[in-house]
Amino acid sequence: MSVGQEFWIVAVGCKGKGATSEPEKDGLLAELKRYSALFGDKEGPQKFEVPDGESSLLFGSFDTLIKLTDDLAKFDGSVDGIVHRLERQYLELDPKAEFKVKSQRQEKPFLDYLKTWQWDEAKYPKTRSVSDNLTLLMSVVNKLDEEARNKTAQYNEFKTQKGNMSKKDGANLAGKDLIDVLTPDVVKCTGGPDDDFIMTEHVTTVCLIIPRGQEEDFLNFYEDTDQYVAPQSARKFEGMDDKDGNMLWRVVMFRSAVDAFKKACREKRYLVKDFEYSEEGYKKLLVNRANLEESVKRQHELVRGLYQAAWSDAMVAWMHIKAMRVFVESVLRFGMPPRFASFVLCPKANATAKARKALSDILGKQAGTFSKDSKTDSRGEDGKDEDEFFPYVSLSLTPFTCVREKA
Repeated sequence: MSVGQEFWIVAVGCKGKGATSEPEKDGLLAELKRYSALFGDKEGPQKFEVPDGESSLLFGSFDTLIKLTDDLAKFDGSVDGIVHRLERQYLELDPKAEFKVKSQRQEKPFLDYLKTWQWDEAKYPKTRSVSDNLTLLMSVVNKLDEEARNKTAQYNEFKTQKGNMSKKDGANLAGKDLIDVLTPDVVKCTGGPDDDFIMTEHVTTVCLIIPRGQEEDFLNFYEDTDQYVAPQSARKFEGMDDKDGNMLWRVVMFRSAVDAFKKACREKRYLVKDFEYSEEGYKKLLVNRANLEESVKRQHELVRGLYQAAWSDAMVAWMHIKAMRVFVESVLRFGMPPRFASFVLCPKANATAKARKALSDILGKQAGTFSKDSKTDSRGEDGKDEDEFFPYVSLSLTPFTCVREKA
C-alpha cells in the first residue's frame, strides 16, 4: 500500500436482530462492492467487525456515551501521533523496515490485518466497560511511547560515544586525531635518541601543523620561543601533508617550555595538537573501538526490535479506539440495542466525491430508517468538528505517512 493512503471506517444501523442482521450486513457489503470509486485497493470494501447485538460492548449510561465521544476523539488523535512517530523513528533505524501487526497470535502485513480485523477479547474483554478498556489501552500506549523514547536516548548516547571515539577521516590534518595518523607502523620508536617521539620525566615531544609555504618561517622561529626548546629538534613527518598542503611537524622540548611554545605558536597561527604517542594506547583504542562498535550494533538491534513491537502494539490499540468510536457513535446515532453494520474501505485517489456519493446512496438510505435528520456530524482525528456531514458514521485512517526507501 502507498504512503498517505487513506481508509474510511463507516457504519450504519441495522434492523435485524442477532443472526438475522448478518444477511442485511452482507447485502450492504455487496452493494458497496458495486461502486468502483470505493476500490482504492484491489479488494474493495470489507466488513469491520465491531461487536454489536448480543455480544456488544458495555458502556453504562447515556451520559457515559456522551463523555466517551469526546474522550475517544481526543485519544484517537494522541495515538495517531504516537503510531506515526514510531513509524518515522523505526524507518530512521531501518529504512527497509517491514511493518507487520502481531495480534491474537498471528502476524500479518497491515492491510491483511485491517481487512480481517477482529476485537481482541483477551486484551480488551467485553465484560469490561468501554471506559475501563480505554483507560487500560491509553496506559499501555503511553508506556510504549515512553519506553521507545528512553531506549532511543540510550542508543543515541552510544552513537555519540562511537562518533567521539571513531577514526576521523577528514581530508584536513586539523580535523583528524593524531592517534590515527601517527600509528605504530609509521612512527619510529626504537628507544634511541633518533626516535620520532622522546618522552621522559622532564622531556616531551610536541606536534603541530604548519600551513603551506610557512615551513622556512617556522624553522627560523621555533628555537626562540623558549630557552628550553631543543635546538634543531624540529622534524617533519613525511608523506602526511593534507590536500591543503598543511604539514605535520614535531619539536622536542623540556616540559616546562610547553606553555610558552604553545602561546608563541598561537600568535603565529600554527596549530599545536595535544598528543602523546603510545603504542599501547593505540592498541587499547582499537580494542575500545571494536567493543563500542559491537555495543552500538547490539543496541541498534534491541531498539529496532522495540520499535517493531511498539508500532505493532500501538497500531492494535489504535484500531480498537476506532472500533470503540464506531460503537459509541453508532449507539448514539442509531439507538439501542446496538445493531449496526460497519465497513472499512479505501476510496480511489481523486475520486473521494464519487466515493462519498456512493456511500450516501447506500448507507444514507439505510440510515434514513433510524433518524428523521440524516445530517449528523463526523468528527476529525483531533476531535474537532469537520465541515462535512454524513448520514452514517464515518472515521478516517491513514496508516502510513513516511516515505519509504525504494527497494
